[in-house]
Order: sequence, then C-alpha cells, then structure tokens
Amino acid sequence: MRYFFLLFFIIGMQLSCEKELDTTEDTLSSQEKKWRDQKIENYEFTLQITCFCIQEYTLPKRLLVKKNELVTVDGVSVDELNDPAFKTIEGYFNFIRETRKKNPDKESIAYDSRLGYPTSIFFDLSFQIADEEINYSISDLKALN
Repeated sequence: MRYFFLLFFIIGMQLSCEKELDTTEDTLSSQEKKWRDQKIENYEFTLQITCFCIQEYTLPKRLLVKKNELVTVDGVSVDELNDPAFKTIEGYFNFIRETRKKNPDKESIAYDSRLGYPTSIFFDLSFQIADEEINYSISDLKALN
C-alpha cells in the first residue's frame, strides 16, 4: 500500500512540474519536426518508467541509439531484452500517436523546449481500470558523434 501512494505522489509531482504540456496533434507534429531538424542519429538518454511494475523495471536505464536504431539498454543488447517499452525518440513519437488512437481517458505529454523530444509521456487508458497507468520520463539526452 505504501508503494501505491508513493507512485501516485511521484506521478503527481511530475505532472504538476511539467512545462509545455499539450495534447494536440499539431503540437506533437511541431515538436517531432523540431527533433528531426536536429538531425541527431547517434545519442543516449536516460529512461525511467513509472508503473505498477516490479521495482527493477522502474529503475532508471541508459539507452544507446546509433544510426536511429536502439542498440543497448544499460549495456545489454536490445536483442537480448526484447522489451517494447524501450524505444528510440522516434519510437516514442510513434508510441504517442498509436496510444492516442485508443482514446485514453487522460494523457500528459511534455517536450524538451530546445530539441523537441518528449521528456514525459503519461497515459491512463481508462479511469475504470486500476494499475494500467504508465509514465515514461526521458532525461539527460546526449548527442554522440
């Protein structure tokens, strides 16, 4: 029960501190264009997933992308992991679009003001279903040569 309240506190704090929150397709498209205009093909970033999952799954992970392909998660090859939660930045833009087609009851998306990539993605597909909410936090993005 303690973890339940802690999780909602963390999600609430993140959502209350976000900047550039918008749920429109126009905003998504303009932020995606801003990201693509950077022409960053090699990069790494930290991903933290907040959900009703085991603690190990929710720990921050470092993702490495080369030539716009996800290569490793915390140094482990993505071929070994086979987990659809881990994506490239382009993959997260697609995830947002695909999840919106499910008409979620609530969403909150925040973008990096300079580079345009999503920094926080939250969806609650149904208020009627407990424990299916998920939040992806993307931080510390670093372009690589």
